Amino acid sequence: MNIDVLRAKLARRIGEDRRVETADELLDRVSGTLGEVERRYAGSGDARARHWSGRFRALMEENRFWPSGRILNNTGTRQAQLASCFVLPLADTFDSVFETLKIAAACHRTGGGTGFDLSGLRERGAPISTAEAAGASGPVSWLRLFDAETAVVAAGGKMRGANLGSLSVYHPDVMEFVDAKRTVGRLHNFNISVAVDDDFMRAVETDGTIDLVSPHSGAVTGRVEAARVWQRICENAWRTGDPGLLFTSAINRANPLVGRLGPIRTTNPCGEQTLYPYEASNLGSVNLAAMLRSGRREVDWDLLAATVGDAVRLLDNAIDASRYPEPRITGMAQSNRRLGLGVMGYADLLVRLGVRYDSEEAMDLVDRLGATVRDAAWAASEELAQERGTYPNWEYSGRRVPARNCAITTIAPTGTISMVAGCSSGIEPRFAPVWNKDVLTADGVAGADEDLLRELAQHAGLSREHALSLLRNKPLAELPLPEGVLDTFRYAHAIPGSWHVRTVARWQRYTDNAVSKTVNLPHGCDAAEVSETFLEAWRLGCKGLSVYREGSRDRDLLTAAYGGPEPEPPRQSRQLLAGDL
Repeated sequence: MNIDVLRAKLARRIGEDRRVETADELLDRVSGTLGEVERRYAGSGDARARHWSGRFRALMEENRFWPSGRILNNTGTRQAQLASCFVLPLADTFDSVFETLKIAAACHRTGGGTGFDLSGLRERGAPISTAEAAGASGPVSWLRLFDAETAVVAAGGKMRGANLGSLSVYHPDVMEFVDAKRTVGRLHNFNISVAVDDDFMRAVETDGTIDLVSPHSGAVTGRVEAARVWQRICENAWRTGDPGLLFTSAINRANPLVGRLGPIRTTNPCGEQTLYPYEASNLGSVNLAAMLRSGRREVDWDLLAATVGDAVRLLDNAIDASRYPEPRITGMAQSNRRLGLGVMGYADLLVRLGVRYDSEEAMDLVDRLGATVRDAAWAASEELAQERGTYPNWEYSGRRVPARNCAITTIAPTGTISMVAGCSSGIEPRFAPVWNKDVLTADGVAGADEDLLRELAQHAGLSREHALSLLRNKPLAELPLPEGVLDTFRYAHAIPGSWHVRTVARWQRYTDNAVSKTVNLPHGCDAAEVSETFLEAWRLGCKGLSVYREGSRDRDLLTAAYGGPEPEPPRQSRQLLAGDL
């Protein structure tokens, strides 16, 4: 546990002197408040509340599981808003857009991220009721409004807000939307994604065309070659990292409530939580690196299952303990009781087991890890349903066994809590042997691969400080290490894009919601390689994907700081021809 990060990012100020609470006080506040939720259910009293408070504290104290920053920061406070992410509706009226803007500001004020689907907003130039106006300004203009709101609210709060905006590929303004982040510095507080279905993807593969349909009138406004839209998506993703893609057919094939509530159309800012309008979700992740048996290269599968079971209960209690910013959000959260239970420390686990990230052995391990997490999570939800009842929409889900939650598992980025746990983030590979992360301080936070440092210090007879100096100044291939030692130390930009995608797809098999993972591409790749990456993700059943070409933005969150080669200059992004698709 990194106590410094925990206190700097997530501790409250308490008492008249406004001192920062200690780590023990934070753990007591969170575990005690969530344990008290047990009293709300029949047959629960002081002993049961104390029992579960102790179990919840042990999850964090033993570094096995950490709930999200929102839970750690807001539990047991007057604010008490514990959801990490929301999706809010955007109906095609002036008043409703500004009502949503107000709700978004309330979500951002408490540190929540918001997702919006803009597909229902009328296209640029469509008729509007104001007689003297030339026509509607289109979805992208509203996107800029919400971006400005987020910047204003973030300036006065502790956490920076984040958003995702999505638009259907069939919207008449899709090209304007795809280009929305082409200008550097625009839409800093948004990720954007194009919502595509299987029909569009097949049209890309077969050089077909698609109809653009006005959401206002329902009329076809034009017809365009699918490959032309696809090329523009891939070239912009190559240049800026946006847009990503949401594969809506895959999302709704796995949606248990599609028959009751209709299709899910968008996600939270990082893409891991597929949510309905006004739906919210909390998050938390199991630290897989803590699941190794002491002194052995072996996973403690019983400990993993037990940790997952307790984590599900903690997150379900957090729904009851949360004070949501709007009554309709409260209603949706309690009707579906969607959770966001994920994992982190996956890359650390691989290194310590001696398994390459980009290997079939790693895929086999994902199968067992994913199945263990999935099965333990649903067993816990079924037990909670027996104790407390099912979620209200369960009867429409088609699931035979009563459950407490409509969906449980997800894979989130875990930016803050992986720093607290001292482990690799989500299911990402380790970024570099030595790196800098642009957080906490003006100069960021420096980090190093401690496992590699130990190997280097041991084999070269160096102190940690001398090993770190050597690592910063020499390429990996020139380090004084025996042959084979570096085989399992696989870093983000050394891993082929296809293996990033395969990793997302393999985890998705066991994940109820979706998987958020950066598909790192080298600086010198071209747009055709982005195209191949997106196509492979769709073919393998991913629910969405974003790519990031190294150095494609003016400022990277993570930068390598070691003696590796300089990035090669980017190849001219060649036109995507039919043969590339």
